[in-house]
Amino acid sequence: MANYTSAPEDEYDVLIEGDLKDNEVEQCDKYDAQVLSAQLVPLLFSLVFLTGLLGNIVVVLILVKYKGLKHVENIYFLNLAVSNLCFSLTLPFWAYTASHGGSLSDPMCKILVGLCSVGLYGGALFNVLLTVQRYLVFSHTRCFSRATRKVPCRIITSVLAWVTVIILVILPECMFYKPQMEAPVYKCTFSRPPFLPMEKTFRKNFLTLMMNISVIVCPLFVLIFFYVPMRKALRFRERRFDLFKLVFAIVVVFLLIWTPYNVALFLSAFKEYFSLDDCESNYNLDRSVQITKIIATTHCCVNPLLYVFLEEAFRKYLRHLFHLRNSTPLQSSEESVQGTSRDKHSHSTQL
Repeated sequence: MANYTSAPEDEYDVLIEGDLKDNEVEQCDKYDAQVLSAQLVPLLFSLVFLTGLLGNIVVVLILVKYKGLKHVENIYFLNLAVSNLCFSLTLPFWAYTASHGGSLSDPMCKILVGLCSVGLYGGALFNVLLTVQRYLVFSHTRCFSRATRKVPCRIITSVLAWVTVIILVILPECMFYKPQMEAPVYKCTFSRPPFLPMEKTFRKNFLTLMMNISVIVCPLFVLIFFYVPMRKALRFRERRFDLFKLVFAIVVVFLLIWTPYNVALFLSAFKEYFSLDDCESNYNLDRSVQITKIIATTHCCVNPLLYVFLEEAFRKYLRHLFHLRNSTPLQSSEESVQGTSRDKHSHSTQL
């Protein structure tokens, strides 16, 4: 009798153990993004917002007041600063929602998503334009040099760039965007990805591919294709190619900061194809997406620092901005420098 009852008990125990394993898989713990957001996002985003706002405003003032907009690269630098300002303006709202645990209305959330898209895709596009423009200057393309000296050509190029960003990128994102519903309110916080919060798989995969191609693949391809022919000149002629090095640094830093987030987002969107849909992989992917996104948002304050460290003319104008009594000597010296640079490099543009 003892042997008879022990066998069913053993089998019953085995069945219970199998059921527990199945329940563990179904009740997989999800990554709680609110914890890290409440601890890190408010302070970090406040610092990034202040630094990015002040830094990019200073860049705009120097470009408009001192350097002028007669050269193509200055217009592209100006548009790049504007795109960073648009991205910076969203950070206080994400910091507020992270610290207070609140949410934003649907119209306000779409506005923030649009500003984020302007900052991200606009910055990527003008990085590409800066790289191409520097290559055309390096290759002594006379037709390009003559054409781009005209103000309408520079304005038309910038307008077309913004129209491309708005029509091909921002409108599809705003159309596909739908805030997630929790209880009786819509949730639009930083813990919810501000770029791709939609539920449908096709839309999510489409926008993920569009982001990876626009933000990473295109700038990287242009950087490799156009800067490889210039590597020897950049190595041996330092002063002559300071502007080339500045553009190269801006594009490289942009790629270094945004690539981890795009890779994590790509793996998260296509996790079924990479066999990453188990419990542990989902947890790690969600955590990676949030951490890399926090790091990527700091890019809006980086470009002004690159100008300060890599461009001597920008440092002179920066000192001049806060010491107005030296305006006359600095202006005359700058004009003389530009005059000598035009004589030496007839086919290049100077900042």
